[in-house]
Amino acid sequence: MAQRKDKKLVSVSYDLVEEITKAARRRGETITKFLEEALTQAVKVTSAGYDLKQLGQFFEVMYAQKILGGAFVPLDVLNFLTATSCKTDRENVANVWFESGKWHGKYLKERFYDPVKALEDFLEASRWDLNEIEVKRFGATARVRCVSTVLSDDATRLLAKFIEGIMQGFGYKLQKCELLKGMIVQEFLDE
Repeated sequence: MAQRKDKKLVSVSYDLVEEITKAARRRGETITKFLEEALTQAVKVTSAGYDLKQLGQFFEVMYAQKILGGAFVPLDVLNFLTATSCKTDRENVANVWFESGKWHGKYLKERFYDPVKALEDFLEASRWDLNEIEVKRFGATARVRCVSTVLSDDATRLLAKFIEGIMQGFGYKLQKCELLKGMIVQEFLDE
Protein backbone atom coordinates (compact mmCIF):
# COMPACT_ATOMS: atom_id res chain seq x y z
CA MET A 1 0.00 0.00 0.00
CA ALA A 2 1.43 3.38 -1.00
CA GLN A 3 1.75 6.07 1.63
CA ARG A 4 0.19 9.44 0.95
CA LYS A 5 2.66 12.26 0.50
CA ASP A 6 0.05 15.00 0.49
CA LYS A 7 0.79 18.04 2.59
CA LYS A 8 -1.46 20.57 4.28
CA LEU A 9 -0.75 24.13 5.22
CA VAL A 10 -1.40 25.17 8.78
CA SER A 11 -1.61 28.76 9.97
CA VAL A 12 0.84 29.52 12.79
CA SER A 13 1.68 32.88 14.35
CA TYR A 14 4.82 34.60 13.13
CA ASP A 15 6.35 34.72 16.62
CA LEU A 16 5.89 30.97 17.05
CA VAL A 17 7.44 30.29 13.64
CA GLU A 18 10.47 32.34 14.73
CA GLU A 19 10.83 30.27 17.91
CA ILE A 20 10.42 27.03 15.94
CA THR A 21 13.06 28.18 13.47
CA LYS A 22 15.53 28.90 16.29
CA ALA A 23 14.83 25.55 17.96
CA ALA A 24 15.24 23.65 14.68
CA ARG A 25 18.55 25.42 13.99
CA ARG A 26 19.87 24.55 17.45
CA ARG A 27 19.15 20.90 16.68
CA GLY A 28 20.55 21.12 13.16
CA GLU A 29 17.21 20.14 11.61
CA THR A 30 14.90 21.60 9.04
CA ILE A 31 11.75 23.27 10.29
CA THR A 32 9.70 20.54 8.59
CA LYS A 33 11.61 17.71 10.30
CA PHE A 34 11.44 19.51 13.66
CA LEU A 35 7.67 20.09 13.38
CA GLU A 36 6.91 16.56 12.18
CA GLU A 37 8.79 15.12 15.18
CA ALA A 38 7.10 17.54 17.60
CA LEU A 39 3.65 16.74 16.21
CA THR A 40 4.34 12.99 16.24
CA GLN A 41 5.27 13.22 19.93
CA ALA A 42 2.19 15.37 20.62
CA VAL A 43 -0.03 12.69 19.08
CA LYS A 44 1.65 10.01 21.25
CA VAL A 45 1.05 12.09 24.39
CA THR A 46 -2.62 12.72 23.60
CA SER A 47 -3.14 9.08 22.59
CA ALA A 48 -1.90 8.10 26.06
CA GLY A 49 -4.65 10.24 27.58
CA TYR A 50 -2.60 13.31 28.49
CA ASP A 51 -2.67 16.81 27.11
CA LEU A 52 0.31 18.87 26.02
CA LYS A 53 0.04 21.22 28.97
CA GLN A 54 0.47 18.22 31.29
CA LEU A 55 3.51 17.17 29.26
CA GLY A 56 5.05 20.60 29.76
CA GLN A 57 4.31 20.50 33.50
CA PHE A 58 5.73 16.99 33.76
CA PHE A 59 8.92 18.07 32.01
CA GLU A 60 9.33 21.09 34.31
CA VAL A 61 8.90 18.89 37.38
CA MET A 62 11.28 16.21 36.13
CA TYR A 63 13.84 18.90 35.34
CA ALA A 64 13.45 20.30 38.87
CA GLN A 65 13.81 16.78 40.32
CA LYS A 66 17.01 16.29 38.34
CA ILE A 67 18.45 19.60 39.57
CA LEU A 68 17.39 18.87 43.16
CA GLY A 69 18.98 15.41 43.14
CA GLY A 70 15.72 13.47 43.11
CA ALA A 71 15.67 9.75 42.42
CA PHE A 72 12.91 7.32 41.59
CA VAL A 73 12.90 4.50 44.10
CA PRO A 74 10.62 1.47 44.05
CA LEU A 75 7.88 1.89 46.64
CA ASP A 76 8.82 -1.35 48.42
CA VAL A 77 12.39 -0.10 48.85
CA LEU A 78 11.25 3.32 50.09
CA ASN A 79 8.84 1.68 52.57
CA PHE A 80 11.56 -0.65 53.84
CA LEU A 81 14.05 2.19 54.31
CA THR A 82 11.42 4.37 55.97
CA ALA A 83 10.33 1.64 58.39
CA THR A 84 13.92 0.70 59.24
CA SER A 85 15.16 4.23 59.80
CA CYS A 86 12.08 5.30 61.78
CA LYS A 87 12.56 2.39 64.19
CA THR A 88 15.99 3.67 65.21
CA ASP A 89 15.97 7.43 64.67
CA ARG A 90 12.49 8.83 63.84
CA GLU A 91 13.32 12.40 64.94
CA ASN A 92 16.46 12.78 62.80
CA VAL A 93 14.82 11.10 59.79
CA ALA A 94 11.89 13.55 60.02
CA ASN A 95 14.38 16.44 60.26
CA VAL A 96 16.18 15.27 57.10
CA TRP A 97 12.84 15.18 55.22
CA PHE A 98 11.96 18.65 56.55
CA GLU A 99 15.33 20.16 55.57
CA SER A 100 15.15 18.55 52.14
CA GLY A 101 11.68 20.05 51.76
CA LYS A 102 12.98 23.53 52.65
CA TRP A 103 15.65 23.21 49.99
CA HIS A 104 13.07 22.08 47.43
CA GLY A 105 10.81 24.97 48.46
CA LYS A 106 13.53 27.58 47.98
CA TYR A 107 14.32 26.18 44.55
CA LEU A 108 10.68 25.97 43.43
CA LYS A 109 10.08 29.52 44.67
CA GLU A 110 12.98 30.80 42.58
CA ARG A 111 12.18 28.73 39.49
CA PHE A 112 8.39 29.09 39.18
CA TYR A 113 6.15 32.15 39.01
CA ASP A 114 3.53 30.36 41.16
CA PRO A 115 5.42 28.00 43.48
CA VAL A 116 2.24 26.83 45.26
CA LYS A 117 0.84 25.59 41.93
CA ALA A 118 4.27 24.16 41.12
CA LEU A 119 4.07 22.15 44.37
CA GLU A 120 0.87 20.47 43.19
CA ASP A 121 2.45 19.67 39.81
CA PHE A 122 5.61 18.47 41.57
CA LEU A 123 3.68 16.07 43.83
CA GLU A 124 1.50 14.79 40.97
CA ALA A 125 4.49 14.04 38.76
CA SER A 126 6.89 12.67 41.36
CA ARG A 127 4.68 10.92 43.94
CA TRP A 128 2.93 8.11 42.12
CA ASP A 129 2.00 6.64 45.50
CA LEU A 130 -0.52 9.46 46.04
CA ASN A 131 -4.07 8.89 44.82
CA GLU A 132 -5.27 12.45 45.39
CA ILE A 133 -3.38 15.71 45.63
CA GLU A 134 -4.89 19.12 46.19
CA VAL A 135 -2.98 22.34 46.80
CA LYS A 136 -5.16 25.43 47.11
CA ARG A 137 -4.47 29.01 48.07
CA PHE A 138 -7.06 31.26 49.75
CA GLY A 139 -5.57 34.72 50.18
CA ALA A 140 -2.66 34.36 52.63
CA THR A 141 -3.63 30.77 53.49
CA ALA A 142 -2.60 27.64 51.59
CA ARG A 143 -4.07 24.17 52.09
CA VAL A 144 -2.41 20.91 51.08
CA ARG A 145 -4.32 17.62 51.02
CA CYS A 146 -2.81 14.28 50.00
CA VAL A 147 -4.48 10.87 50.09
CA SER A 148 -2.84 7.51 49.49
CA THR A 149 -3.99 3.94 49.88
CA VAL A 150 -0.42 2.66 50.12
CA LEU A 151 1.43 5.04 52.48
CA SER A 152 2.40 3.66 55.85
CA ASP A 153 1.94 5.73 59.00
CA ASP A 154 5.67 6.61 59.04
CA ALA A 155 5.72 7.45 55.33
CA THR A 156 2.68 9.70 55.83
CA ARG A 157 4.42 11.57 58.66
CA LEU A 158 7.65 11.98 56.68
CA LEU A 159 5.84 13.24 53.58
CA ALA A 160 4.01 15.75 55.80
CA LYS A 161 7.38 16.98 57.15
CA PHE A 162 8.70 17.26 53.58
CA ILE A 163 5.68 19.32 52.52
CA GLU A 164 5.99 21.48 55.63
CA GLY A 165 9.62 22.14 54.69
CA ILE A 166 8.67 23.04 51.11
CA MET A 167 6.01 25.45 52.32
CA GLN A 168 8.45 27.01 54.79
CA GLY A 169 10.84 27.45 51.86
CA PHE A 170 8.03 29.39 50.14
CA GLY A 171 7.65 31.60 53.23
CA TYR A 172 4.61 29.88 54.77
CA LYS A 173 4.22 28.73 58.37
CA LEU A 174 2.32 25.60 59.38
CA GLN A 175 -0.95 26.49 61.14
CA LYS A 176 -2.77 23.16 61.25
CA CYS A 177 -1.83 19.57 60.48
CA GLU A 178 -4.10 16.53 60.50
CA LEU A 179 -2.53 13.17 59.80
CA LEU A 180 -4.00 9.72 59.43
CA LYS A 181 -2.28 6.76 57.83
CA GLY A 182 -2.30 7.69 54.13
CA MET A 183 -3.92 11.12 54.60
CA ILE A 184 -2.37 14.54 55.09
CA VAL A 185 -4.31 17.78 55.52
CA GLN A 186 -2.16 20.83 56.27
CA GLU A 187 -2.92 24.54 56.39
CA PHE A 188 -0.24 27.19 56.09
CA LEU A 189 -0.15 30.97 56.54
CA ASP A 190 1.99 33.21 54.34
CA GLU A 191 4.36 35.01 56.72
